[in-house]
Amino acid sequence: MNRALVPSQTIRALCGLALSALPALPAAAATPAAPAAYGEAFVAAFAEACVPQRLSYPGTKANAESLGWTLAQRQDHSELETMMARMDAGVAEAAKDFNATTDLEIYRKPVAGIDHYLVVARSSFVMEGFGENEAPDTWVYIGCYLYNFDATAPIDPSPVTALIGKPISHTVDEQGLVGHVWGPPCPMPRTGDTYMSYIADSSPVVAETGFSGLAIKFETSEPDPGEVVPETYC
Repeated sequence: MNRALVPSQTIRALCGLALSALPALPAAAATPAAPAAYGEAFVAAFAEACVPQRLSYPGTKANAESLGWTLAQRQDHSELETMMARMDAGVAEAAKDFNATTDLEIYRKPVAGIDHYLVVARSSFVMEGFGENEAPDTWVYIGCYLYNFDATAPIDPSPVTALIGKPISHTVDEQGLVGHVWGPPCPMPRTGDTYMSYIADSSPVVAETGFSGLAIKFETSEPDPGEVVPETYC
């Protein structure tokens, strides 16, 4: 049986693609945002690629390809290559404790005239049983991640709020990191928190993530074979 929720630090260690942890901090002076039209295009690209088939790894890949996303290589962008190396290290570490495996595909497509990168991943790991007589449990997650490594400003989070259907739960704006977290969206059963962040080139967070720019992501727990997933939790 798959779990609907998993500790965020486990997902970060396993996937190596999640955004930096965003603590609940007092709001700082707002960082100037990118034009609204670009922000809307960025969120729309994420929604179109990641939402319709979020319960299926092959389905999400096929959907992205139908929208014009083409296969890319890690070496296509230096920050993509560095980020993927961080992911490899995270998966190797998680494999020691959770027998973790990850399959992924990388895509590229221009959004508002700028090359963006989409990473679709399927990650599984084995958790020991929680009770004395419980067998180990396999957890499987499908991740969808959109990046603009060349972004020079954050975007207005309101298009994401409209997509998720609930308010922002955490925000941080300091040391060149502007990030927001939204809780699990009730119109998207089995999908966890949504993270969006902008990381400036000068931010110390770059040393952790391996990249700067703009990113948005969520993970969805894969249903068991034959499981009926409701259209909404609302």
